[in-house]
Amino acid sequence: MAEDEEDLSKRLATVLDEIRDVMEKRKTRIEQLRQEIADIERDNEELEKTISDLLNTFN
Repeated sequence: MAEDEEDLSKRLATVLDEIRDVMEKRKTRIEQLRQEIADIERDNEELEKTISDLLNTFN
């Protein structure tokens, strides 16, 4: 019985480590995606300004 409990404890520890690893990877990926979004938004602002400047040259 004690071996079963020890085995279950080891399995639980392994599963918890795997969950922590997955959560950390997801956190890292979320940070990367947020940065990509910020970069895209900045690029869009620059593009909008360029388009506006071009349109103003024709007026």
